[in-house]
Amino acid sequence: MKILERKLGCVLLESSLIRDVRGWFQVPFSIEDLHSLGLEFSTVFQLNHSFTEQAGVVRGPNYQKRPFQQAKVVRCTRGSLYSVGIDLDPESPTRGHSCGFYLSAENRCLMYLPGSYAHGFVSLEAGTELEYLTDNRYCYEAAKSFRFDDPAVLDQSGRAGIDWTMGGAVELHTEIQSDKNRLAPGFAEIEW
Repeated sequence: MKILERKLGCVLLESSLIRDVRGWFQVPFSIEDLHSLGLEFSTVFQLNHSFTEQAGVVRGPNYQKRPFQQAKVVRCTRGSLYSVGIDLDPESPTRGHSCGFYLSAENRCLMYLPGSYAHGFVSLEAGTELEYLTDNRYCYEAAKSFRFDDPAVLDQSGRAGIDWTMGGAVELHTEIQSDKNRLAPGFAEIEW
């Protein structure tokens, strides 16, 4: 496993492929590899898998408030998506800043997010699937969200708001949201 790029506290990772006449083999995740790269991930607590039927659907940003925060390792297993991390740490100079990476089934890259980050993504193709490992359990009471379109969140260039369209690459379907995301407060009102 190697680091392709760092943005804020998030990291884009690539695992090696071993190819032979049958095809290829990959170990997409290893706690030892993460630790050797200086990334914190205490244990694998669960594997989550989501399916998004249409392109242009934003899911999140979601997070779990302390003490149930979750570090995550995210990958796209079908289709493609733009995966975004938002710094929530009140002690961080980059609190409220976001960063994102393009993930696809084709590029097989992974995104690491520290436990102090919220995560959201937009599907870039119909039938997109995402898997992510967490290092802490799901806790209904601690599971929170905030508005994906809140201009108080800064993009990676320091501009207000996150460009979920990736520069117009996808048309958003903002009418397709979970109740949790649709009714979410603004970033200034998050519980941490």
